[in-house]
Amino acid sequence: MSGDLRQLTLEHTIHDPIAFKPDSLSKRGSSAKRDELLRRYADKLFILPALNRSLVSFQANKTTPFYRWFKYREGFSHELVRYFLQQYKPQASSRGRVLDPFAGAGTTLTTATKEGWLATGIELLPVGVSAIRARVLADTVDVKRFRECMKRLEEFPLDSSASRGYCFPHVRITEKAFTEETELAISAYIAFLDTISDEDVRYLFWFACFSILEDVSFTRKDGQYLRWDNRSGRNLKAQFDKGEIQAFKPAVTAKLRVMLQDIGQRNGGTFSPNVKVIEGSSLSVLPTIPDASFDLVITSPPYCNRYDYTRTYALELAFLGYGEEGIKNLRQTLLSATVENKTKRGWLAEEYHARNQQSRFEAADAEFARQEALQEVLTLLYAARDRDELNNNNIPNLVKNYFYEMCFVVHELARTLAPGGHVIMVNDNVQYVGEEVPVDLILSDFAARAGLTVDNIWILPKGKGNSSQQMGVHGRTELRKCVYVWAKP
Repeated sequence: MSGDLRQLTLEHTIHDPIAFKPDSLSKRGSSAKRDELLRRYADKLFILPALNRSLVSFQANKTTPFYRWFKYREGFSHELVRYFLQQYKPQASSRGRVLDPFAGAGTTLTTATKEGWLATGIELLPVGVSAIRARVLADTVDVKRFRECMKRLEEFPLDSSASRGYCFPHVRITEKAFTEETELAISAYIAFLDTISDEDVRYLFWFACFSILEDVSFTRKDGQYLRWDNRSGRNLKAQFDKGEIQAFKPAVTAKLRVMLQDIGQRNGGTFSPNVKVIEGSSLSVLPTIPDASFDLVITSPPYCNRYDYTRTYALELAFLGYGEEGIKNLRQTLLSATVENKTKRGWLAEEYHARNQQSRFEAADAEFARQEALQEVLTLLYAARDRDELNNNNIPNLVKNYFYEMCFVVHELARTLAPGGHVIMVNDNVQYVGEEVPVDLILSDFAARAGLTVDNIWILPKGKGNSSQQMGVHGRTELRKCVYVWAKP
């Protein structure tokens, strides 16, 4: 079978997958409840040869117009989205309505509108919101004015002579990210933006700078942190050489040329009228959406893996004007995926009570408590914490908070999905102290208890290895990377 999902048909999807053979999920503590859950959904688990990491990550978007403007590494490919849109499109008499409650940089939205759907995205991280806004403006921006500003930029000195006193608003984690020359060039570029009268053109030129911050810095996004080049002048434990660090003016000019080239291929203004972007948390936005509002949900929520978006995108958040307190508050508002997140149970209770939705709160709250495989994992993790076996004592709380919040998300998706609709979700399983957390099974069980049917849990042929630290202690374990398909009867 080809590795390109565009060549698949629904018939291929049904007949070509390879049955997954269940095994025990634990080599250490009791796994009775997790094994029971694994057996319950064993006939839904299939390895799909056509799926690969490129399709379920940003990799396939790197050279694609519009998507290539900004490296949002946590997204999935437009090819994956297109495949599901084509498989689950509604009858010809109606336009499909698709939702991405964790919209990221907007891959679902852009692809869906190109395929003729009406698209809604919910996104809290300002980095993703900025990227989506750039795509919306690109649909209607005046190309002639954009080109004229590029020509003026070529003659504009990006040095101290043009700077008007702007200083990059660093936070602690970003200090020494740039050379002095780059800092001055950014300052002068901000002064140049002030000379652009067209608001849409100005924003896109600002976004060009936003999108190259990593390229012109001593940093590289690496897992859940910024990795620092040893030339930065920081006191570093590890010696790391990033390689060539681009000069600012060539980098921003090259980015603007790419943007201009893509704008010339835009789809005639059909994107912006057919997409709705809601800036905020899915936990607070989803409860306000009427029942049966969408025919399809395509999304990839944050994973339960300690990944901190506010650290990874610290340069971009600082450039947006987020200070230490703003970043801290944003981290707490995002879906819990780090050891620093605190419980949102009290806040959720207040939110649902304020909307007179107590019964919906109680239903999700109860489902979380009765999920036995999850409670088994939590018991083992808290016991490991008490034995001082965890490298961070907040890991059990991270797992607890993550699934508590995702239980509410799943319940709201089930409610807002129209009969006959589908939810497509990309996610990874995780492991802590040798204990596998079967994210795919737990979330799918939440979905089933919320009234959805679990059609398939498609597994990538190549899974995700555990960390080198865990591998040294617990041996090599390959964790499932999956795409879930849930349906509403």
